[in-house]
Amino acid sequence: MADDSPIEIKAADRYFTSHEVAKILGITPSSVVKWISQGKLNAFRTLGGHRRVPAAELVRFAREHGMPIPEALRELAIGKVLVVDDDPRFLRSLQRAFKPHADEFQLETAESGVKALMLLGSLKPDVLFLDLQLPALDGFEVLKAIKSNPETKAMAVIVMSGHMDEAKCARGKKLGAAMCLEKPVNISELMETLRELRKPRQNWSR
Repeated sequence: MADDSPIEIKAADRYFTSHEVAKILGITPSSVVKWISQGKLNAFRTLGGHRRVPAAELVRFAREHGMPIPEALRELAIGKVLVVDDDPRFLRSLQRAFKPHADEFQLETAESGVKALMLLGSLKPDVLFLDLQLPALDGFEVLKAIKSNPETKAMAVIVMSGHMDEAKCARGKKLGAAMCLEKPVNISELMETLRELRKPRQNWSR
């Protein structure tokens, strides 16, 4: 007999079974299994061979297919982005560019490396855009501090510079940066980069 009891969704719950996904989206479990098999919905297998869908992946799938996102998961639909740059004009331009994407990303800014490090604990951003040419505490030092802290080590960091070269990029990546960008940044490319970085990194099963 099918279990029709509602699924209690908590923000802290990060993984769902195919039957739970079906209940949340109001579809049949066979549809969920089909989408996973087709690679449309990413899932990974536990050691026992059971499929699990991360909450962030469920949100992505629902958004891309025009399905309503459950209220309790909407906070996961908003990615937190922190941009660290000492150019106020650049920060203002990014704030304007992010406004049309407010349903996807929450943008916070910091004009110094010290302020950025102070914000990390409370904000817990998904992605950090870090200018390398910062006064007092430069981007390399900030990056080193982030990656040496167990609480922030896994954070995705993208380093930026108006004069990015191979040496700077190589040094940034050696310290743990996910990628390097040359300023000024292309907003469309930036948004696609953010969406890719927010995807879960488990070993997917098809």
